[in-house]
Amino acid sequence: MHIEVEPGISIYAQVVGTGPPVVLLHGWAFDHRIWDRQIRVLAESRRSTIAVDLRGHGRSDRPYGDYSLERLAEDVITVVGKLTDEPAILVGWSLGGVTALRAALQAPERLAKLVLVSSNGVAASRQDGYPFGYPASTHLPALRSAELADRLGARRRLIRSGFATEPADAVVEHLLQQTLDTPSWAGAATLTTLLEADQVADLPRLVVPTAQIIGAEDPIFSRRGAAWLAERVAGIEQIVLDGCGHYPMIEAPDAFDAALLEVMP
Repeated sequence: MHIEVEPGISIYAQVVGTGPPVVLLHGWAFDHRIWDRQIRVLAESRRSTIAVDLRGHGRSDRPYGDYSLERLAEDVITVVGKLTDEPAILVGWSLGGVTALRAALQAPERLAKLVLVSSNGVAASRQDGYPFGYPASTHLPALRSAELADRLGARRRLIRSGFATEPADAVVEHLLQQTLDTPSWAGAATLTTLLEADQVADLPRLVVPTAQIIGAEDPIFSRRGAAWLAERVAGIEQIVLDGCGHYPMIEAPDAFDAALLEVMP
């Protein structure tokens, strides 16, 4: 279904199942389809899922303009508020994790729990207060240029680079096809949002119970970053999946499903 979040702009959400609500946010350039298996698993555990396509992605509208973290989070908060009166469990993968943390900071009363998947929710690039990865200034310009000049090739390379071990060509092509509903202007804008995210100073305001599921060999949001987050968020639950990179739902589906159910309240 489509939910209007501002005049003339709607966000798509796939709603499946009955029971306590779990909101699922995908990663950069993907959409609700990345969660296909988990939607079934959660439905079988008697939970309802609201799988949201972020602005510019999937079946949501793709305006030319604001793709800031605040805007993405506000869209999610509006959708959740219109679809359920219950506090929801908010699960965010990669860009979805960064967006989920912003939503938890902006509207903690709407959430029962925050689950970060392949994300620390705070930053994907080195900056003041976060000492991991490369500064956005060293790689963002080239990534943006590649996205605008050769969307297929750039996305194929980025998808392949996130795995712990070399993925099969068929897997890469399957994932690539999922991303093609995201146009280049939205892809470039949200890539900037992801790589320039800086929520370090906001962490002390996080009051929503939080869990993190991360691959031990994730090359994008590192295990060191996960340890850094654990030092700053009291009571955080962490599950590390051995031999897994940035795509736990693809690389280790059984272990990931078990971990996801384990952190559900």
